[in-house]
Amino acid sequence: MIRVDSLKRFFDRPHRRRLVTLILTVALVGGLFPLRPTRAQTSTSAINKLSPALQRALQSDELLLWANPKKQTVRILVQTFGPVSAALLADIKLRGGTVVRQFKAVDGLLVELPKSAVLPLAGRTDVERMTPDHLAMQSASHLEAATGTNNVRQLASLTGLYSGLDGSGIGIAFLDSGIMAGHQSFWNSLGVSRVIAATDTVAANTNLTQFEGLLGLPPIKLNVSLLGVDLSVNLSLGSTSLPNTDLYGHGTHVAATAAGRMDKPTPGYSGIAPNANLIDVRVLDGYGIGQMSDVLAGIDWVIANRQANNIRVMNLSLGSFSTESWVTDPLCRAVRRATAAGITVVVSAGNWGSTPDRRLELYGSITSPGNDPSVITVGAANTHQTGARSDDTITYYSSRGPTRGFVIGADGRKRYDNLLKPDLVAPGNRIIAAESGGCNLITKYPEWHNSGQGASALMQLSGTSIAAPVVSGAVALILQRNPGLTPPLIKAILQYTAQQIPNANIVQQGAGLLNVDGATRLAGVLRRDISTAVASGLIKQGDSLLQSGASMPTPVSSINGENIKWGGYIFAGGSHVLAGAELFRRFQAIYNPALVWVRNSVTVNGSPVANYALITKGVINADVIAGTSSVFVPGTTVSNGVYGGQGIALAEGIALAEGIALAEGIALAEGIALAEGTPVAEGIALAEGIALAEGIALAEGIALAEGIALAE
Repeated sequence: MIRVDSLKRFFDRPHRRRLVTLILTVALVGGLFPLRPTRAQTSTSAINKLSPALQRALQSDELLLWANPKKQTVRILVQTFGPVSAALLADIKLRGGTVVRQFKAVDGLLVELPKSAVLPLAGRTDVERMTPDHLAMQSASHLEAATGTNNVRQLASLTGLYSGLDGSGIGIAFLDSGIMAGHQSFWNSLGVSRVIAATDTVAANTNLTQFEGLLGLPPIKLNVSLLGVDLSVNLSLGSTSLPNTDLYGHGTHVAATAAGRMDKPTPGYSGIAPNANLIDVRVLDGYGIGQMSDVLAGIDWVIANRQANNIRVMNLSLGSFSTESWVTDPLCRAVRRATAAGITVVVSAGNWGSTPDRRLELYGSITSPGNDPSVITVGAANTHQTGARSDDTITYYSSRGPTRGFVIGADGRKRYDNLLKPDLVAPGNRIIAAESGGCNLITKYPEWHNSGQGASALMQLSGTSIAAPVVSGAVALILQRNPGLTPPLIKAILQYTAQQIPNANIVQQGAGLLNVDGATRLAGVLRRDISTAVASGLIKQGDSLLQSGASMPTPVSSINGENIKWGGYIFAGGSHVLAGAELFRRFQAIYNPALVWVRNSVTVNGSPVANYALITKGVINADVIAGTSSVFVPGTTVSNGVYGGQGIALAEGIALAEGIALAEGIALAEGIALAEGTPVAEGIALAEGIALAEGIALAEGIALAEGIALAE
């Protein structure tokens, strides 16, 4: 288990806090366990329910993002204990406030309040947390060959149709700046757009009222098929004239990286799942800016409309740097509910892996909601523009773990989450994909334009925001191969089959480099009814996961002439490394999407449980392989140790008994100075603050999620 108390001496230094004008920091403070605090815990004073950033902002008007400066009103996200009550709504109105939005993905609402009403409202026993509605921004080929995708499909030159896996029938929702639906990258083989549904949750946009009225209702869709080809068209987009909703340009590139299609492909110009359906959920405006509440509303919409559009994957190439623990962070809570609803959530890790001068490697720089244990958090690898995998490296900008959200205990001490992240890495450097016509990104950075014009234009971007949709496309292929998989099982498959990157540790590379060939092969031998069996309670710990007569595949992939050994291990419980084929021969409780296990806490649908069997016997405990190297252990050391028999096969499995997990887990090595900007070794630093461009160091987190990464 990661030990934080032993590092207390490194975390006692005063912060040097500097804030960028008009951008508020985000850090909600609350108890770590249980996941949803009880009413008995509401004796905490009103001031402690406010995020530290909000506390400071209320003391300095210059720091406030006024909703209405003349009326001195501010916009606050209020999280509540359980569903929002009528009494709370009445109290908000009585104090001169207005409800702007009410959410489903989190228990809470966005309100506009007079500054004087913030503390009195926080004093209510049904109010859990209050934080400002901060900004959220976008983060700133040879993909098919480099990821092993060519192993699982071929494109027929005469018909333009794919054989093998291409994502057909799987819906991927992109929460971003929009999608240019008419771009030819999004056409199917008959020239019809695969953007089958769209909505806009950006508060500044004029159609917000229309969206709010439709929240929870399936979009109007014309269902047409010809010779088995899906020609479904969203009537709100129109069947003849498709508007370009992406004025910024980021969302179009992200969507094409996951699911772009080029019938006459130049290497690198097609996405991973070129026949998947795309769902455009616009949460960022024409300048790549949105609010946290916009993103939450977008997640609400995806959950409500998942069945109507078969949304199995949700891609968030955005984030917020927050020091709030994953337990109470609003974005984390929302993506956990999406995961529990059966949606595999893929999130970019962040582009803060280095100081601007690249002299120091920044650990602990994962952005929210990538710090949540339920999502697949993706870092960026550099392919060096080759299809070979032996030369791939971690990009300097890819955010490193462990996660550094924290809570402040009754003793006033910070207790850090320190979860293992990212989960894996994927190509994210110099990726060429669709360019939205006339977008602001190209206006500002014309050198990023690659070729073509209008509906055939291409551009180049880099960042973990581009690596994330590579994994989202891979998830679509996995689900096409086996639609019965649950989100946590998909994550385990991706990690187990990943390739180890030389000299990369497990909080740089996660479990390794994406291997589409291996992941789809492993998915193919598993039962097809796992998700329905979990939902109906018809599968239990230890039941067989393999199809009748199937066996585990050989853990090696042949990609572009190279034999790629699978890593053979996964992250579980936030701080555990588990390994061995038994992970997939038998059902593990951690594959239930409603279950979250972190150290000595297990919750099911948000409710804590005291006794629970988590892992079956025969699974290998690989924590011991890390030894004193802890989270800085190279992935190759873990993988080689697993194959060399260094792990310990569990004789009794792992269970939560009276709140104690019967396993220690990964520990941060003693004596390593993981302090606020202090180097822990030559070229390495871990900071609560993030070093941004222009040398501005921010403490306590910032809503400027990722920015655009500069290519290596």
